[in-house]
Amino acid sequence: MKIVIIGSSVAGHNAAIKLRQKYQDAGLTLICEEAYPFYDRRKLPDYWSGRIKEKELFLISADSYSQQNINFIKEAKVVSVNPSARRVSYKLGEKRTSLEYDFLVVASGSKTSLPEIDGINKTGVFRFESLADFKELKSTVMLDAVCIINANHFTPKIIESITSRQIEVKLVTQEVLENLSPMVELINSEVVEIIGDSGVQAIKLKEGKAIGVSWVGVMSGLKPNTDFLKDTGIEMIGSAIAVDDNLRTSLPDIFACGSVCLRRGENPRIKTWEDSMAEGLSIAENILKS
Repeated sequence: MKIVIIGSSVAGHNAAIKLRQKYQDAGLTLICEEAYPFYDRRKLPDYWSGRIKEKELFLISADSYSQQNINFIKEAKVVSVNPSARRVSYKLGEKRTSLEYDFLVVASGSKTSLPEIDGINKTGVFRFESLADFKELKSTVMLDAVCIINANHFTPKIIESITSRQIEVKLVTQEVLENLSPMVELINSEVVEIIGDSGVQAIKLKEGKAIGVSWVGVMSGLKPNTDFLKDTGIEMIGSAIAVDDNLRTSLPDIFACGSVCLRRGENPRIKTWEDSMAEGLSIAENILKS
């Protein structure tokens, strides 16, 4: 039996480990878009602020997957799934490859939904999603105020990391937030343009006012990573994959777990680390039931 798992965050990693425990003889492949094995994303702000070292983020060693006979393919971007042929296609550098599966587990997580703002793709505009993002932030010099656009569950820790360096934060959001640091200016408006020739120099608000900043961080809502499922016919609930109580999708050989999916009848919500871990661990039993 061949099982392919897309995504190596908390849901995907735990699905891989539990599946290996249950199915010793199965061919098991874990495809990861990042360059690293499983790490604790909750601690990324602490890594950025210098409270912990990079090595303290990792929850397994680099060779743990090979020791458990799990084929770990890193820095690979999944581009499509062909349910009728039971194949997953991915790009590794410029090379495109495909894998056959008997069961597919989608645990590809979520990504920040970038707002439609002129200049949003400039150098100096950051998201707060991965170790690569925070490593880039760690090497970026903050000379002047910085701008944070919108807010989510990560915002307090990110703001704390910035203000601890005695850097002012311009927080542009429609959210009602309380107990902010004196070094945070709450701006109830919208950013319509990010100004700068070679990078970020300022933001422009919808009222026309320009504010000088050294970089911009985007903390908009999260959107499930499901672009590669286009044209599969898989059932969706909004932008999330619809699953039943056994985490099975509308396609019988495909399961999903973590923030990428939503049970039918369940209200949309942000899943906790523990939620995603529990779903990843239950995948093995659910595949056995099928």
